[in-house]
Amino acid sequence: MNEHNRIRYIRFNQVFEKAFSQSVSKLQSWDKLSSCFPEYSMEDEGASNLENCQKQVIQFWTELCKREFNEILKEKNVKEKLDSLDDLIAEAKVRVAAEKGNPTKSDANIILDELDAKQLLELNLHTQRVKTIKDLDIRLDRLNNINTSISDNILSLEKQIETEREELDQIYKKYLGDSINKEKDEVLVQGLHDMVLELQEL
Repeated sequence: MNEHNRIRYIRFNQVFEKAFSQSVSKLQSWDKLSSCFPEYSMEDEGASNLENCQKQVIQFWTELCKREFNEILKEKNVKEKLDSLDDLIAEAKVRVAAEKGNPTKSDANIILDELDAKQLLELNLHTQRVKTIKDLDIRLDRLNNINTSISDNILSLEKQIETEREELDQIYKKYLGDSINKEKDEVLVQGLHDMVLELQEL
């Protein structure tokens, strides 16, 4: 999928940056800080010390929060999961558009936006089941073709054996008369005939 279409990880980071900025802005308020040390902040040296302390706290807290945030993202594979979710939703939109008779892109977006995570997952599972059924149908057709081919070969072999048996009968009659034991040939032909019937029943 195009990286430009994977927006959830970007938005997730934007939400964090916004929430973090709002939190930092509270630390940057001199009025709130000076109100905690009213007398000390009135002195030049005290005000300078408080200002330096404020900057150091903000810098330390910013570095700490961002480092821990990035470690959590890496540990939980957040980017991969959000990118995968983007891909899943994009694929689902295409499928919904196709199943609805190719509605406009905006219609497909509206339909998907109305689905929750569980419904999106069910839609994806349904699509996977349909694909699996199609694959199984293809395999079944292939097996049926193989069985048909085997059946045709056995029928052809049965006819060939019957023809050869008739030719042997003619030879026996010509040189030995009619006293011929045909039991073995008939058993073979019957066995082949039974195999054809079994294949046709599959």
